[in-house]
Amino acid sequence: MLAEMGDRTFRLGTVHDSYADIMLSDALLNPLTESITLSAPMCATCAFEPYCGADPVFHHATMGDFTGHKALSAFGRRNMGVFSLLLRKMRDDPYFRDLLRRWAQ
Repeated sequence: MLAEMGDRTFRLGTVHDSYADIMLSDALLNPLTESITLSAPMCATCAFEPYCGADPVFHHATMGDFTGHKALSAFGRRNMGVFSLLLRKMRDDPYFRDLLRRWAQ
């Protein structure tokens, strides 16, 4: 959708480019290296960090960079809300807790 609006930030190349050129391109590596959650504001100290992940496309589109500020973004609020709900359900609902444990096996 960004490309349709004229934003070519995530354009990796063409079908004529080599695999190595695409895999080593700044268009691929910059979003990956800049959106690592341990380097994002407030993520390194968040209990949910190991489960959260990153969405460099979303943050580029909404905040202007690949990292964003997840604690202030819809991405972060949504993930923290889901994780908080799951933890509450696991604490308060034995059936739900057993179901998740069976899924995890």
